[in-house]
Amino acid sequence: MDNQEIKKIQEAILSVLPVWYCNIEKPIKQVLDEKVSLDMYYCIKTLQCTGPLTMSELARYIKVPKQQMTKLVNRLVEQDFAKRIYDPSDRRIIKIELTDSALQYIDRFLAQDMECYQKLVEQMDETDRNDFFNAMNTLSRILYNIQNK
Repeated sequence: MDNQEIKKIQEAILSVLPVWYCNIEKPIKQVLDEKVSLDMYYCIKTLQCTGPLTMSELARYIKVPKQQMTKLVNRLVEQDFAKRIYDPSDRRIIKIELTDSALQYIDRFLAQDMECYQKLVEQMDETDRNDFFNAMNTLSRILYNIQNK
């Protein structure tokens, strides 16, 4: 890959960030429960997609230092959103797993969050909605592929 191609990708990412923040990220922050930070939400969604992970695996996914992940997981456990599962064959291995409370929280959050995005989606015509949906699926697939390498 040459520098021109990297520069084009860089410019595309940087040009979308301001509108992404205003239309996607900011509404999420406004709907989150005051006890749930965006990082906690990211942990919950990651565990929902991947299933149980070790602290190191989760830290790698979320791209935070292990010390910060420990604090995040402690907060998730305190709020009954996650539990620690000990490996019966090796007690040193601890996986983090979502609880039913976390799944219920996500369901409630999605219902509230839908209202936030309804305004955004209603501004799109059918072609733009389909393109946006396909773009989000493509972006998600690519970013998860990168994450898993």
